[in-house]
Amino acid sequence: MSYQINLNSNNGVAEYNGNVISFVAERDDNDTRLSLSVWFPNWEQDSYVFLPACAYDGNKFEKIDVEYPPMYPKDHCKSNASPIISDVPALNPDGSGKIEVTTGDMSVPCFGVFLKNHKKAFFIFTEQACKGKNIGFLVESGRVTVQFPALRSKRYKMCRTDVPSDDSGISVIKGERVSSKVLIKEFDCKDIPEFFEVFFNNRKCLLCDSPAPNGYTQDLWNIMENHMNNDNFSGEYYAEMSKKWQCGWVGGGMSSLPLLKHGSSLSRERAIKTLDFMTSNVAPSGFFYTMIVKGVIEDDGFGKEHMKNCALVRKIGDALYFLFKHFDVITPKESWVIAAKNCADAFVELYKKYQDFGQFINIETGDIMYGGTTSGASAISALVRAWHYFGDEKYIETARLAGEKYYNDFVARGITYGGPGEALCAPDSESSYAMVESMVLLYEAEKEEKWLRYAKDSLHLLSSWVMPYSYVFPKGSEFARLNINTVGSVFANVQNKHSAPGLCTASGDAIYKLYKYTDKKEYLELLRDIVFFLPQCVSTEERPIFSWDKEPIRLLPGCICERVNTSDWEDRERVGGVFALSGWCETSILLSFSELIWNEEIMKPSGFTLVPNRRRQQATALQKALHFSKLWYNIIK
Repeated sequence: MSYQINLNSNNGVAEYNGNVISFVAERDDNDTRLSLSVWFPNWEQDSYVFLPACAYDGNKFEKIDVEYPPMYPKDHCKSNASPIISDVPALNPDGSGKIEVTTGDMSVPCFGVFLKNHKKAFFIFTEQACKGKNIGFLVESGRVTVQFPALRSKRYKMCRTDVPSDDSGISVIKGERVSSKVLIKEFDCKDIPEFFEVFFNNRKCLLCDSPAPNGYTQDLWNIMENHMNNDNFSGEYYAEMSKKWQCGWVGGGMSSLPLLKHGSSLSRERAIKTLDFMTSNVAPSGFFYTMIVKGVIEDDGFGKEHMKNCALVRKIGDALYFLFKHFDVITPKESWVIAAKNCADAFVELYKKYQDFGQFINIETGDIMYGGTTSGASAISALVRAWHYFGDEKYIETARLAGEKYYNDFVARGITYGGPGEALCAPDSESSYAMVESMVLLYEAEKEEKWLRYAKDSLHLLSSWVMPYSYVFPKGSEFARLNINTVGSVFANVQNKHSAPGLCTASGDAIYKLYKYTDKKEYLELLRDIVFFLPQCVSTEERPIFSWDKEPIRLLPGCICERVNTSDWEDRERVGGVFALSGWCETSILLSFSELIWNEEIMKPSGFTLVPNRRRQQATALQKALHFSKLWYNIIK
């Protein structure tokens, strides 16, 4: 691949030997700057530009000026809509413009480009920081400049890229040698899936730390279960602390599964109530209502009149998929089965009409209001489960057609979007994992190698959202105080620039299945990284976590905030901080307990042991967990 490297320093001569960039300071200075610029003479206008967890195909979508939470304008709402995003760091649709970010905005400090016509690809990897300041990446058409440290002309703050930057250089003394590792990899590449396979195999080439120690214990389970019962039960259903009912996505009809499997008699009773609530709140279309607040059915349109009755498809897909998972644990009530069938039938009809599941549908009529995203990936998994349960070929046929379409439209192009309900078409990790899960389920159902390949390609894309190293947080930040190790934290999307504890919202059990089917140990390693990160973020009596408020609030025991801020997108003082609300991450850790932690193959390297609890009720819950985990493990084997 043809490229040229240019070095620049305002304080001494810069050198690069293929592994390290360095210079020796000629004078004392408080604003020294160093850069390495790579120019590509054969750059193509449609080159695929990549910054892990930050830019996918350069984020080259149409932008709209909108405040958070964003919603699609009326004139964009179509079943075959073109993707649009809020004002996030992005190249223009024609490839012009620039992206200015720091290593804190990325899961892996890396820039990549794939020249589709030349079948050539390029990666450049760096460290996190230079003398304590994050390194920067300036991406323009035909060029990437790595800055030591970051020197953005403007910085990003929620849905805005025009915020003035106060970035400055580093302080040095005369004669001081400053160096930083930089690795470049160029290779022949036939397509986007190969590009991400090479990325997956090299994502730890420069920054690679061990994951946090295993923190899963019986005591932690008890803390989480007590939190769910004391703080997250509305009286009718399990939810987040807000008590708003949202099926799927953030945990409604999902957190009930581990509590049903492993919880106390009280938890089981409440889990059943949760399913009763969800399956009794069904729209005429057959789909579950996605938002209910204090008994009043609401929509997912953030009050926009033109989005009245809209529902996020991903929520319903999640809810139906997990409803079938509940059927594995308990003999379902007839009303649950009827609701499951009606919802599955509605998905079949939706796809038959549009050849898409859409992102937002009219919950009353079942028509697509905004389509063309990956939001419906979880519906594929739900339909595979419907086929297993009901035996009707229409379910697997629809799943098969949608699986092929979604893979070709999104994963094969190196971009998935539409998972969150408040990020428009910003590329996201949630829909990437949903693709992994759906492809694995299709492989299990069909035993066709194509689906296994699609699952691997989806996982390689997903891995780009997962941090492989332990970020150095600012001194004085809450996460520095807690010594949080970020290995395995998962970035949300390119709009909401935070990493997070766990997959939203899943244990990651599909990754384990994929490991078993491929025997690729790196897949198991990725899963361990993700799973082991979560317990660090649980606030407990012995190890409380405090919010970033002026008068810090102590998070309740069992509370997990979704924020793992390595980026300054919410301002510099909030890097390494959290707000005082719980969220979907609590469902992820409960699911990890339920579906993964009892699996010795996953936990063995960490020396995980289970100590019987003296209280009979807790011991019984543990026995249930072990029993169900053995059943699950035998199924996977």
